[in-house]
Amino acid sequence: MRNISKNMGFILLLTLLGLLYIANAHRGERKLRKINKLRKEVNDAKANYQEVKSETTYNTTESQLIKKLEPQGLKMNTETPILIKPERGK
Repeated sequence: MRNISKNMGFILLLTLLGLLYIANAHRGERKLRKINKLRKEVNDAKANYQEVKSETTYNTTESQLIKKLEPQGLKMNTETPILIKPERGK
């Protein structure tokens, strides 16, 4: 009994250090889980961005625009443009 009471401070210090070690490990694991979750969200957002970018690029091609505008009565101009030269000196 005398040895236990003599080393009580040391035992409490070891207990406190053990609790801090366990708490720190749990905190680290929680942060790792959050990092992995955020990394997955970033990858999903990148994939979504690439999909939207690809779809937008495809939909704005000349052939797709012609297909979309034909029902409205608009069609592509096949004639060459006329160059109008201004008259100088007047």
